[in-house]
Amino acid sequence: MNRQFARACSVVLSLFASSLAMAQGAGPDVIVGDVSAVASYGSENGISAFSVGTTSCNQGTAPLNWFAGTPDHPVISGSLYRWRSVNGAGQFEQIGVSQLKHGYFALSGALCFNDCQGDPTGHTLGVHCSDPYGATTNGQQSNLGPRSDVNAFTGQFPYPFTNRPYSGTSARRLRVADTDLDPSLNPGAVYFFEGQYVAADDAAAQNANNNASYRRFTLGGVPTNYTFAPAAPTVRTRSAVFAWRELESDVTIAFMQVPGEGLFQLAYKVTPLDSGLYHYEYALHNLDSDRSASSFTIMYPPGAFWSCINFANTAFHDVAYDPTEPYDGTDWSFLRGPESAAWTIAAPFNQNPNGNALRWGTTYTFRFDSRRPPTQGTIVVGLFKPGTPDSISIAAAVPSACDCPNSDLNDDGVSDQGDILYLIDVVAGSPNPNQIDPDLNQDGCVDQGDVDFLINIIAGGPCGG
Repeated sequence: MNRQFARACSVVLSLFASSLAMAQGAGPDVIVGDVSAVASYGSENGISAFSVGTTSCNQGTAPLNWFAGTPDHPVISGSLYRWRSVNGAGQFEQIGVSQLKHGYFALSGALCFNDCQGDPTGHTLGVHCSDPYGATTNGQQSNLGPRSDVNAFTGQFPYPFTNRPYSGTSARRLRVADTDLDPSLNPGAVYFFEGQYVAADDAAAQNANNNASYRRFTLGGVPTNYTFAPAAPTVRTRSAVFAWRELESDVTIAFMQVPGEGLFQLAYKVTPLDSGLYHYEYALHNLDSDRSASSFTIMYPPGAFWSCINFANTAFHDVAYDPTEPYDGTDWSFLRGPESAAWTIAAPFNQNPNGNALRWGTTYTFRFDSRRPPTQGTIVVGLFKPGTPDSISIAAAVPSACDCPNSDLNDDGVSDQGDILYLIDVVAGSPNPNQIDPDLNQDGCVDQGDVDFLINIIAGGPCGG
């Protein structure tokens, strides 16, 4: 890997993120000042339920609206992330997400500042004031509304919220599969809870890019009754994808702002494996884009021999929504093409508007192994809902291509029909006195495809085609 490139990207993005975290916006600017505690509700049918306490702070210059019984108040989301090492490479995944707590009264605390300008009516969160919502408060099922009601970019939602029927102790809460917590299945795993606020006046002031914070927690308890205890301070104004870099310092984080719309954050790392392969891990987080994402494409380096780029052990990981949500959870499919390799949603928006798009407050992870080392390339994220542009792209590490193979196989000084005949004989099992590698297109098979590949090169065609 080009370590200077990776280190430079990490440094630049770290500086950008630090300035973003410290900046205080004009107008109302709500952040999560503390991810305080986690309430546990046991397990049913293989699903454990939790809720996470959050304390909001208004670091802006104007009060933040907090009117109960109207659409003019914040909603609060909780998420759980897990890092673990698998076969020598780190994997980072979101393993749970909650429905939304609707704010109803703002206190006037001093968690983040000592000059709170409080509102005794509780109708606004005053400038430099804080307001705690405990874990049990954020887990009250009757007050948790669907995520699908909310446009996180504008902060707008209907109220009363859509109140679909529910049953069981895990409904509407932060639901996690027991298999994602079982220590015997996840040795050495590290867990992070994230809180996020969404509010219309915060969004209108263009201050929504700092609305998530995270905190590391330690898993305790026993199967069917897991618990979590804080293990480190809250990291303010950063989404949980930044936690990955706490554990692996060479993780790169890139920002992808949809023009005139929401923010995506891409965290990634390439790990050399003992087997000689390279493990590619990408975690794409949608902070607040209502347009959402429907594809993740790795572009091959242009003008190079791409046939040797292999993709092994490909995997896709999403997060399960509450059963009351209307979303279709079908996994994205992987396809390797002549110019790129991509994971893509099962159907576009116009065919299934409730498809498994990467929606706000969630992270999807994409991974594979390749024999090719990384180089700087391009990642393209396709957008789910109609609009302009229909995709966004960013520079990131991708598998490198190979040099064109030598086409003078019979070693007579020219590339011509004789080399084609030489390869045909070798493919058919004849002796190979020049000890060439007959798998010219590097697809793992010695066959007619290699002959066609050589014919194309000798005829002047592109090496990658």
